[in-house]
Amino acid sequence: MTFLQRLLAAGSLSNTEERFWTDAYSPVTASGMQVSADGALKISTAWACGRLIAETVAMLPRIIYERMDDDAKERATGHPLYSLLHDQPNRKQTAFEFVDMLQMHALFRGNGYAKIIPGVRGPVDKLIPIYPERVTVEEVDEETLRYQVVEKDGSTRTYNDDEIFHLRGLSLDGVEGVSVVRYARESFGLTLAAERFGAKLFANFSRPGGFLKHPKNLSKDAQTRLLEQTERLTGGENVHRMGLLEEGMEWQQVSLAPEDAQFLQTREFQAEDVCRWFRIPPHMVGLTSKTTSWGTGIGELSQGYVTYVLMPWLVRWQQLISKDLIVASGKYFVEFLTEALLRGDIEKRYNAYSVGRQWGWLATNEIRRAENMNPIEGGEDDYMRPLNMQVGSTAGTGGGQGGAEAGTHYERLLQESAGRVARKELAALSRVNRRDGGAEGWERGVEEFFAGHAEFVAETMCIPLETAARFANDGREWLLIYGANGLVGWVEQRSRELVGLVGAANPVGSLTPTLSRGEREFVELEAGWTGNR
Repeated sequence: MTFLQRLLAAGSLSNTEERFWTDAYSPVTASGMQVSADGALKISTAWACGRLIAETVAMLPRIIYERMDDDAKERATGHPLYSLLHDQPNRKQTAFEFVDMLQMHALFRGNGYAKIIPGVRGPVDKLIPIYPERVTVEEVDEETLRYQVVEKDGSTRTYNDDEIFHLRGLSLDGVEGVSVVRYARESFGLTLAAERFGAKLFANFSRPGGFLKHPKNLSKDAQTRLLEQTERLTGGENVHRMGLLEEGMEWQQVSLAPEDAQFLQTREFQAEDVCRWFRIPPHMVGLTSKTTSWGTGIGELSQGYVTYVLMPWLVRWQQLISKDLIVASGKYFVEFLTEALLRGDIEKRYNAYSVGRQWGWLATNEIRRAENMNPIEGGEDDYMRPLNMQVGSTAGTGGGQGGAEAGTHYERLLQESAGRVARKELAALSRVNRRDGGAEGWERGVEEFFAGHAEFVAETMCIPLETAARFANDGREWLLIYGANGLVGWVEQRSRELVGLVGAANPVGSLTPTLSRGEREFVELEAGWTGNR
């Protein structure tokens, strides 16, 4: 009998009848081992794979966002679900513990369930997890499900599908998820059988037993007495002590083939097979004897894990939360923040920030927030604009081709600096306009912004503080007269006026934005209709 045949025969059970899949009784595999969802956790690789996925999903922040009119988004920290998903879904669990538990249920049992309890926070005040074996799902019609739940007091209660938060794994019928363990039980059973065989083998110090050879026949009592005495003298702590054989007895050793003793390759293959069922790269659960095909750097490995393993689960969570928990799903949505998992080494991150900064899609404070640093003044809206992306140019001063190029370069720098000032003004004043403070709130916000704005203009444009103060004051007076409607055409007009001011192309009489006749009539009409706001 070969090693593999003995391995499959180890621990065989007589009853191989297929029965209902529960932890109380699980079908017997061909290896003779019973494999249940809880039993699979005894396999170190399955335990590591499950914990890796569940704990990673649980540790990611779950943020509720509000969709804005300009395709932007803002954290909806005041939404009732924000604290429930981010901090605590019920009194006995943190958000991490809740997500970790449901994710493990979905991984090893195919489904994770929780009761949706209304209360002071609205239709969803609490999420109470339910052990999957206590739930039976019924399909009422093509679009409706019903859940029979065995309560802790032994009674059975029926819940509608809008009362149960149901996280499914891979589903073949759209009703329930399928258990990985159920389909992988033969593979897991062989893994458990290998562990059991190895444990028994090493319990005998990697040596099988032997026979005592006697030249004559012994009575049954003599055989029993001889075996007991020999095992007592050579077993356990006395295994290496010398013994004495009498009356011509000999010890017949039973040898173990080297290929049978070296079964670590079988165990390693089984460990990798468990990883395949969970789609986990082996190196992430401690199997480092082979290289991965996903790349050689930590960044590539993390990217592959997030993309091919985590993202399918995160999409399940996000879409399920939007479907079952968020009432106004058109206005609010949830996202799992995965940025921390994708952070490469510091050199690669800083190079990426440099590219984003130079090409104008990252501001200073956006980079600082990504690095968990406090924002700095003026770093919120300081988006750069590459010189070769500027729209329009004029001939420079000076003679020859070199003078023209120098003049054009200077003018582009001037336009970029002026545009930076104007964009900062527009962004800050737009935030003031979004506040719900009425006309008084608008005036107060304008005064607060322009109070220290002249210093920023003087530093950015390299002009005297008095000139910058005139520029800032004229903008303030314009907005106090026309209200938020005065922001129409703000960036273009303010940039043009500031460029003219710095270049002294013409004396500055009025530094307020110059609108066309149609624009001015529109602004004045809107200002009158909104009560100067």
